[in-house]
Amino acid sequence: GHEDDHGHAHGAEDPHVWFDPHRVAEALPTLAQVLTTEVGLDQAAVEACLNSYVAELEAVDAEIAAKVEQLPAGSRKLVTNHEALGYFADRYGFEVIGTVIPSPSSMAQTSPAGLEELAEIIEHEGIEAIFAETQHSVDDIEALAARVGDVDVVTLYTGSLGPAGSGAETYVGFLRTNTDLIVDALG
Repeated sequence: GHEDDHGHAHGAEDPHVWFDPHRVAEALPTLAQVLTTEVGLDQAAVEACLNSYVAELEAVDAEIAAKVEQLPAGSRKLVTNHEALGYFADRYGFEVIGTVIPSPSSMAQTSPAGLEELAEIIEHEGIEAIFAETQHSVDDIEALAARVGDVDVVTLYTGSLGPAGSGAETYVGFLRTNTDLIVDALG
C-alpha cells in the first residue's frame, strides 16, 4: 500500500477510498479529463458539472466534520465487520478499534479466538455500537453483540449505494446517511 497524508497505510489494505469525499473530489479532475479527451464529451459541460460536484463534495465534507465534532473525542471509536472505514476514520478523527473480519476483504473468515479477543476489547473500551454492512452477513456481528451484551448493531452502506428511498441512493446521500448512523450510534 501507499502512505496517505496522515501516515496510515491504505491502498491494498483498504480500497474503500469513497468514504473520504475530499479524496474523491481530488480524483474527479482526472475523470473529467478522460471524459473529454477519451470519451469525447463536451469540455465546458464536463467542467461545469465537475465544479458543481466538487463544491457539493466540499460542502458535505464540512457537514460531516461538523456532525462528528458533536461527538466527544473519546466516543470516536469504531468496530466494524471488516476493514472498510479506514479512510473515514482518518478524515474525521475516528479510531478503528477492531474488525470482526481482520481483513479488507469481506471474504476472509473470522475465528472464535479473534471474536473473543474483540469482545474483550469492546468491553474494555466501552464501545456502544458495532457497525455491520448491508451487503454482508451479520451473523458474526450478532454473535459478538450477544457475547458482549449492551452493544447495538448498526448497519451501514459500505460497498454500494442504498436502494431508492433509503437516503443513501446517491453518493452524497450515502455519505450523509452513514455519518448520521455512526454519529447517532456513538452519541
